[in-house]
Amino acid sequence: MATTELREQLRAAIRRRSLVMFEYGDLIRVVEPHRFGINSAGHEMLSGWLRAGYSRSDPAGGWRNYLLSDVSALQVLDAPFVGTRPGYVAHDPRMREVYCELEPSELAVPAEGPFIVREPTTTTFSTSNGEAADTPPPVQQPDEGARPQDGEADPPRVTP
Repeated sequence: MATTELREQLRAAIRRRSLVMFEYGDLIRVVEPHRFGINSAGHEMLSGWLRAGYSRSDPAGGWRNYLLSDVSALQVLDAPFVGTRPGYVAHDPRMREVYCELEPSELAVPAEGPFIVREPTTTTFSTSNGEAADTPPPVQQPDEGARPQDGEADPPRVTP
C-alpha cells in the first residue's frame, strides 16, 4: 500500500471515527485512531487507543503510538467508535505537526465495557426464631458418616 493511500485512509478513519485494523510488529492491531501526524523525532505516527485483547503485554489495551513506517495491511473497518478516550489531550507536545485529530468529546468513553451499574441492595435474612438479621445464618455441615434423609440428594461421590 502506498504511503499516500495509507495517510488518506487514516485521515478518513479519524474523521469518520472508524476503527482501523493493521499489522504492526507481526501482530494484528485493532485501534481507535485519535491523532495522526509527525512526532518530535520527525517520523509519521498514529496515536490511538488499542482495543482490549490485541496486545500480549497489556491485554486490557490502552494508549499506543505507532510509527507509520511499521504499519502494514491497514484496513478501515465499518465499525465506529464513540469518541475520545480518557486521557486524550487536545494538543500533545510529542507530536510537532498534526495532520488530522479527533476533537475532544464531552462524553468520555469507558476504558473497558460494557459496564453494568446496579444500585446497592440490602438483603434481610431471617433467623431460626423469625427475627431479622443482616447476615445469612451459618450453613450446617452434615456429619461425615451421616446418610441423607428422605427428599435429600446423595452427596457427590469422589473417585480417586
